[in-house]
Amino acid sequence: MATTAILTVNYTDNQLVAYLNGAQVYNRIGGGEAINEQVVLTGNLQAGVNQLLLVCVNFGGPAHAQGSVNINGRSQDFNFDTRRDDAPQGIVTQFYYAIDNS
Repeated sequence: MATTAILTVNYTDNQLVAYLNGAQVYNRIGGGEAINEQVVLTGNLQAGVNQLLLVCVNFGGPAHAQGSVNINGRSQDFNFDTRRDDAPQGIVTQFYYAIDNS
């Protein structure tokens, strides 16, 4: 049975970039508005273990990224939230997922 994998992004301030096995599969710059975007990763999975990396970038002021990764019906939430005006700039956090497609 093939593995199903879906990335859902509910919120991004300022940028969220997703890489699957090193290839960019998502890039969203947001200003703090709520969104509900889904990226179906299933067709891009290679045989074996796949690596999904989410990188959250802050341009200045508060930083927030929220969503989930659903693998074979099991949802794993991600959430980074620092709503301080003096939040660090640049890459503020990363989330890593291993997706087994054996």
